[in-house]
Amino acid sequence: MPMIINSLTLKDLPPPPPEKTGWPWTEENQPLSERMPDGSEWPRISVVTPSYNYGRFIEETIRSVLLQGYPNLEYIIIDGGSKDNTVEIIKKYEKYLDYWISEPDAGQTDAINKGFQHCTGDLFVWLNADDSYANTTCLQTVSKLYLSGYEFIAGSCRNLFLDGREEIIHSLPVDFYQYLKFWLFWGLPQPSVFVAKKIADKCFPLYKELYGLMDYQFFLRSISQNPKTIYINQVWTEVKYHGNSKTEQNYSGALAEYYKVALSESKKLPSLARLWFLRELEDYMTLQPAIYSQALQDPIKIIALLASRPTLVCWPIFWKLIIQAVVRRKI
Repeated sequence: MPMIINSLTLKDLPPPPPEKTGWPWTEENQPLSERMPDGSEWPRISVVTPSYNYGRFIEETIRSVLLQGYPNLEYIIIDGGSKDNTVEIIKKYEKYLDYWISEPDAGQTDAINKGFQHCTGDLFVWLNADDSYANTTCLQTVSKLYLSGYEFIAGSCRNLFLDGREEIIHSLPVDFYQYLKFWLFWGLPQPSVFVAKKIADKCFPLYKELYGLMDYQFFLRSISQNPKTIYINQVWTEVKYHGNSKTEQNYSGALAEYYKVALSESKKLPSLARLWFLRELEDYMTLQPAIYSQALQDPIKIIALLASRPTLVCWPIFWKLIIQAVVRRKI
């Protein structure tokens, strides 16, 4: 039987490090009542945190979840066998966790898959060990939207950079066909997207070999089910760019991962729509390397590229490459 976590306050948790102040160290949220006004339980929200050697961040992550003041929380941490102080910090909070483990795994996606197997809630989200909830009422807001019938609930996130810059990333309305076209940059801020468990059940397991684009596959599989969706212009999470995050590493295999996932998930399209999409996909896989190739400063080589794939004429960026090569100047 899953453990029910009652609304927690600062007095329930271990004291924060002396140098830490503010949310979620010395500030807390006003908890919800243990039950809804009609006496029933609040929707159960399952949060999974995949973790590996992020001991300098994970305590903030944990406290930002536990201090949401949400009475029906299921919190699961899957650690990949960290060698730093991560496990020590997790143990400080283990009595508030439904499940945690620290053991070698095949990477972040494998950890998310393992965590999902333990989820029993009505809503699912994963929050990485270097991210945190910025909005103290995030889970309360999400649960009320779920009670209104929404199954795919997307908020905004705040990116925090080492130089002090901040950037707000909003969720933009998108359909399955748009989201397949990853070159259109219809991104969703992953930690701020909550999905009904009955939708998520049909999405897992994700390809565990995915290094950085497991959210792309998860959202494609979710959106393909046509859930009732809402996009909220509220900052719910903070994502730290600390020099070692995957997004900053410009992962060289990202294009291959996009291609693999898009090729697989596009099978959900009607036959004719999929044929058209596959043409665009192959066009893009031809164009993308060309955009960064010094060799294609030569108009003749660009024409040769067109001869090998005539459908490139449909892409405005192809004509931009030709103009750049002719005028010898980047546009």
